[in-house]
Amino acid sequence: MAEDSHSARPGQGFAAPLAELVWTLSDLERRLSLGLTVALSEEGATPDQWRILETLERLDSPTMGELAEASGMANASLSRTVDALEDAACAFRLPTATDRRRITVHVSDRGRHKLVRIRGIVAAWERTLQQRLGSDAATALLEAANFTARALGGKGADFDPQSRTDGPR
Repeated sequence: MAEDSHSARPGQGFAAPLAELVWTLSDLERRLSLGLTVALSEEGATPDQWRILETLERLDSPTMGELAEASGMANASLSRTVDALEDAACAFRLPTATDRRRITVHVSDRGRHKLVRIRGIVAAWERTLQQRLGSDAATALLEAANFTARALGGKGADFDPQSRTDGPR
């Protein structure tokens, strides 16, 4: 009788078929994104807006090109997200002093306050996930995802979840 390949575990001579891995990771990303979207709707924010506000605060007034590179967002999606943040008075664009053709993006005071509230929502969402997954599994998942991203030429998450705070950075 053939052994069920789904019962085999990594480390036991089993290599997951890459197609199955891609499908599983895509499903996981969809489920996590949906949960985060629902959580952030309490603040009237989206995951992309959270991502851009965090990136703006970390980079301190990047150009749109720098913001696109740091966030990994496509230019069209990034422009729509920054437009929405501007409409909500959470961010604003200004030309640079040295080259007025280059546009920098800045987080406003209102955006900083919104980011503090968003971080609290995200922290609560993360605690819920850790309760469902278990802290060890959540940490192992993040470490495996970061390792895989770096091994495939990406950056990984570029942050240490143990050093994060829920307040301003």
